[in-house]
Amino acid sequence: MWLKLDLSGIRLSMRIKNYRKTSEEDWLSVWCKTDFSFVADKWLNYCENDGEVFLAREIEDLAKSLDDLLNDRLDAPTEFNCMEPDFNFVLTPKQDVRLNPKVLYVRPGCEIVDIDMEWKISFWHDGLTANYLSVTLDRTDIESLLLYLRLVMGELQKTAPEIKVLMDKGIISS
Repeated sequence: MWLKLDLSGIRLSMRIKNYRKTSEEDWLSVWCKTDFSFVADKWLNYCENDGEVFLAREIEDLAKSLDDLLNDRLDAPTEFNCMEPDFNFVLTPKQDVRLNPKVLYVRPGCEIVDIDMEWKISFWHDGLTANYLSVTLDRTDIESLLLYLRLVMGELQKTAPEIKVLMDKGIISS
């Protein structure tokens, strides 16, 4: 199954394969195969097939971190770094901008900034470079990613109502 998101004009397509639940003894040796692409018009076409960018355990841990973010269990920005440096995530909880000393005025009704997640995609060229792409996921994108990860892990099936909604929208596809 594929996850397809439009991240402000950058189209993400990702498919995680070969996930299996791990034990404490083998969690460092079970890699998922991941196909992914980040595409935008003519200026961006970064893709990989069968990349070992996630340990199976990292899929579980990322899903838990996203659930914590969505349910307001994070108090501060939190980094989620994978074993391989291809993907890194910065999860930012809701923020009361009135507490930010750099903000002088907050219009009533705009005091709270909702959650988001920065996804950093590191580039390789004869090895890892210092260059990366950064995309931001809003609450809806994060919810979709979490549901996709739960589908990959077998916690949800294709017949689950929330997965059917994403399939009808083309966010999850075969």
